[in-house]
Amino acid sequence: MKSATNPSTPETTPPSSVDGEVAHAASPDGETGGTPPVIAHVVPAHRDLVYDHLAGQMLLPVEVVLSDGSTAHSVLRVGPSRVELLSIQLGQAIDRRQKMLDDRVVAS
Repeated sequence: MKSATNPSTPETTPPSSVDGEVAHAASPDGETGGTPPVIAHVVPAHRDLVYDHLAGQMLLPVEVVLSDGSTAHSVLRVGPSRVELLSIQLGQAIDRRQKMLDDRVVAS
């Protein structure tokens, strides 16, 4: 779909959240518009992972923390090959952390 203001520019839609709602930035007086806050970081939400068998993706609920301190809920969609890679990388990170903790105990 093309943008109404510039027909040669494709219209983009913001990502939807787990609940299908999209957070819109608001100014301090409650009005929408203006410059939206910048994303400070994203953290996993305290919710279970979901597997979308139709899309073949793992859905990781996340909380998007904005520079103004507000938060928005969203979802990280991860395809099968990326899930396998993340599994390996998480296993390696856990092993490195455990080795560091074991080395501290031995050094004490």
